[in-house]
Amino acid sequence: MILLKDLPEKYKNDPIIINQLENEFGDYKDLENEYDEWWENILLPQIISQSSNGNGAQAGAGPVDYNEGKILYIFVRNLKPSKVLEMGYASGCSSAIIARALEVNNKGVLHTVDFKSNPFKDKWIIDEFKKYINIDLIKPFYPKDGIEFINEHTDEGYELVFSDASHELEFCDSLAKNLFKYYPNALHIYHEWSFSNLSPKVAQDYLSILENLKHQAFAERGSFEKHFPIKDYEHYGFYGSCGLGIVKKRNTNINMKVYYRLSNLEAGMSKKKIHNATKKHCLENCITEFGSDNITIVGDKLNDETKSYVKSLNLKLIEVNNGSGAGTFRDALDLAIKENKDSDFVYLLEDDFLHKSNSKNLLIEGLLKYNGYVTLYDHPDKYINKENGGNPFIEQEGEVTRLVKTDSVHWKITNSTVMSFACKVSRLKSDYELILKHSSDNITDSFRFFTELSKNKGIPVISSIPGYSTHCESAWLSPLTDWIKM
Repeated sequence: MILLKDLPEKYKNDPIIINQLENEFGDYKDLENEYDEWWENILLPQIISQSSNGNGAQAGAGPVDYNEGKILYIFVRNLKPSKVLEMGYASGCSSAIIARALEVNNKGVLHTVDFKSNPFKDKWIIDEFKKYINIDLIKPFYPKDGIEFINEHTDEGYELVFSDASHELEFCDSLAKNLFKYYPNALHIYHEWSFSNLSPKVAQDYLSILENLKHQAFAERGSFEKHFPIKDYEHYGFYGSCGLGIVKKRNTNINMKVYYRLSNLEAGMSKKKIHNATKKHCLENCITEFGSDNITIVGDKLNDETKSYVKSLNLKLIEVNNGSGAGTFRDALDLAIKENKDSDFVYLLEDDFLHKSNSKNLLIEGLLKYNGYVTLYDHPDKYINKENGGNPFIEQEGEVTRLVKTDSVHWKITNSTVMSFACKVSRLKSDYELILKHSSDNITDSFRFFTELSKNKGIPVISSIPGYSTHCESAWLSPLTDWIKM
């Protein structure tokens, strides 16, 4: 049994949890300290002694846990909403967290709905919830069905909606459908993200009551991902005893900047390339797929002929003087971070890659689906046993993986790729020190970077199936495509 009181120490030292918080909130420590004092002295004792079912001391028994509550608190503090809606207040723990954040903001009100709980009669209602009712920060609706409430309050202008009501499929599906219909611009947060069968296996490391997986549907995640289209909304989550899912409306202008590492030098003269993989052909192929306006050339020790050629293509050129692939990669990395917002998509690309048509859209699809690293290169080392010179994790000519899909293609979670990949700028910032660790010499060590990233932060890479790009070394072409005929 995992106790609520033990979670702060556990989560504050967990690299995956820390990475999730930094990636979302940046420097969150001041708000964490603010929350910690209130959690420790006021909320936690009330949860343990007063919340429903007499098991309030146990994590995952109903109320949000320490980390989930902290995330909810920081979202409210940062967003500073005027009106918040909560579906399912139960004993009032999450309601109190939201109300506390509104109180510190000196702005906003919470409308909270529950079909079963009476805030003035039921013995499991915590005192902090009642306190915020009395000072008009919380307005409870009871007994009230959540779906009925939404259909009766279609123009309330809620800026944040927190859902933690019934976990059954029929209700969750109807709830997500109606929330999308009436509150499409709100930030949506829902409890029981980690319990979903859509969550990665690492989620189970945080679940406090694994047996719950056998008894309830926990259909929130599937329902929200179904009704809030991924082209318009980001879908991701935070680990915890049950986990918090996030649905955030996207910036409508989705684009991708390419940072293209170009050199007159050949990296490894012994490596045989296919005959159509000239520097010019690969660059022109990149322009065709991604557009000249989206490409920045990071040119290392370029001769005059190559510089003139680049300028003739109307490409932005940043000249560097490294003489090594790793040095030029670091320059491209720093430029991508410096020139873009955290939410922007970037593609760090070597000068010996070819792409199929629609590559840009596929990379964006992958990034909309997965907040990690995305590649279109289906590296053939994933199909060669380790004893035959393949990837160390490969057995029986394949890797143990998981498939996801977007509108156009399937994606597999893979253990590594080369240092040509797409991701959010926030991802680069979060993993910056680890990236530098494996690119500090003259040659980048992509395999160790991605395997350490997966082990320490739980962030692997996804690659398209089949591959829509290839590294052009003859021995390591993406399978199932005749790249020579391109």
